[in-house]
Amino acid sequence: MLARRIAPLGWTFTAVSIMYSGDSLSQSTPSEFAEMSLVDLLDQSIDESELSHRDQSSWSFVFQRQSAEFKDFLDGDNRVSEDDVLWSGPNSGEARTDKNFPVVPGKITQTAYLISIGYAFDDRWRGHITVPYLEQSTDHISIVPNYSTFKLDSSGVGDTMVSASYRLSDTNRGHWWLTVGLSIPTGSIDAEGDTPRAPGDQRLPYTMQLGSGTYDFPVEISYHNRGQHDISVALAALIRTGTNDNDYRLGNSYSLTSRYDFHFSEILQPYISLNIDYSDSIHGADTSLMTAPPYPYPAPITNPDLFGGIKIGARAGISWQVSDHYRLAIEVGKPIYQNLNGPQTEEDWRSSLQISRSF
Repeated sequence: MLARRIAPLGWTFTAVSIMYSGDSLSQSTPSEFAEMSLVDLLDQSIDESELSHRDQSSWSFVFQRQSAEFKDFLDGDNRVSEDDVLWSGPNSGEARTDKNFPVVPGKITQTAYLISIGYAFDDRWRGHITVPYLEQSTDHISIVPNYSTFKLDSSGVGDTMVSASYRLSDTNRGHWWLTVGLSIPTGSIDAEGDTPRAPGDQRLPYTMQLGSGTYDFPVEISYHNRGQHDISVALAALIRTGTNDNDYRLGNSYSLTSRYDFHFSEILQPYISLNIDYSDSIHGADTSLMTAPPYPYPAPITNPDLFGGIKIGARAGISWQVSDHYRLAIEVGKPIYQNLNGPQTEEDWRSSLQISRSF
């Protein structure tokens, strides 16, 4: 069967998905967005019995483009307006608090282009390396003269991921995989742009930086049921270590992902997915983003406490086996519940397009 012939590639997908098993949370950095991007490619309804065949493919190549848009504000799970978050200034009579700011982000768009190369060492071990290229654009409004509206952009290579996956068990009912990896801080944490903070270019907020600046460790365990219903479940964590050169560390993240594939045909496989994600706030602070007390944060995206939270997201997609060696997957998703450390910009939607090839 065609689906069986692509088994090695499918389990490279599984290894990759283990590294990127949950959604990025709202108000995420581009680095966090890329880390979560190869979501739910757990195995495309592939029969593992073919893994031991001598003619199995050893190499695979995956290209993915993923986009997301963030807008509007949540404080916890309560919607707050842009007017509530934007401080009107000292002459307005409105009191300044730690919940309003002179500069406020509007719409945030993030795009990640990921290239992943995988290798099957044998029927139990898989390895891969993934390099992202990231783009972000953020609209702002502010009360600062000459900056009533402005846009900031950043782009470049993100953090590189390497990982190894091991098949823990393989039975007639299902199989378990364990993956551990290393995130190498190849993405910049020093991107600059023209902000209202001072004349000329200054370091951009956390949401605009391309990397974490730390060596981080992703780990995931996943299970795929082989019965009448094609169900995959994955539990993942991304553990941050140390402190980067700008004196902060992104928060740890944890996710539970489930996916159901419909047996429509051997060529087309629709699927639905549900994710529960949790992320910590940022530890430490980049002091270059701060202003004079008593309110040192000029925008919510400069406050390290206003990152992280809980999100439940739903997605739907379809995987198309174009030929023996090529597969195309298209997916759209939207959060159904968010409880954020706010006020924080919430995710509105996301989409992805993926092309893969086995060798």
